[in-house]
Amino acid sequence: MSIALLVVIGIALVAGGVGVTFALASALPQDVLQRAQDNGRYAGLTADDQGGSTGTRATTGARNLGHQTINAI
Repeated sequence: MSIALLVVIGIALVAGGVGVTFALASALPQDVLQRAQDNGRYAGLTADDQGGSTGTRATTGARNLGHQTINAI
């Protein structure tokens, strides 16, 4: 298998992924996109966010126990 064939296959796979992504984004209704924008992973992370959450340290609720040794058999 030559390098040129591998490059062509790679480009075809990337183009296929782009096409599928575009088709999925085009097929979703506008209300689904709006709900995802409001409640999605990056909801509330705008530059004008006044909640004070930008730049603050995220805590998991667990105590910081320092360095611990893992005892395994």
